[in-house]
Amino acid sequence: MRYSTVIFLTQILFCGLAVGLLGAPGFFASRFGLDPSVGAEVMARRAGVIFVALALLFHALRRVEEPGLQRAVARAGVVMMGGLIALGLIEWAAGRVGPGILFAVLPEAIYAALYAPIALRKG
Repeated sequence: MRYSTVIFLTQILFCGLAVGLLGAPGFFASRFGLDPSVGAEVMARRAGVIFVALALLFHALRRVEEPGLQRAVARAGVVMMGGLIALGLIEWAAGRVGPGILFAVLPEAIYAALYAPIALRKG
């Protein structure tokens, strides 16, 4: 898949997460099997703001044409998604979240797989 397409799909993901985390933070906690709390909602909304900024950043990165910079962005995408996958599975294995975390892990794995070929390109 083309770099610009993967970046655009990531931008859509980040926009969706921003809207969801800002508008309905409790929804995410309940899907992951977490007890609703003020602290969780505060942190979810703060994460929502971060996703707004990431969506804007990725909008700008979509126009990058230099192959080395594209690979660097893709490597960052693989690390980010891989880290989120690992954290989700670790938290699930430890019993701190429920199996609903897999609804986050699955798209993260798909995005990691989309970024990997770009990150591994030669030249």
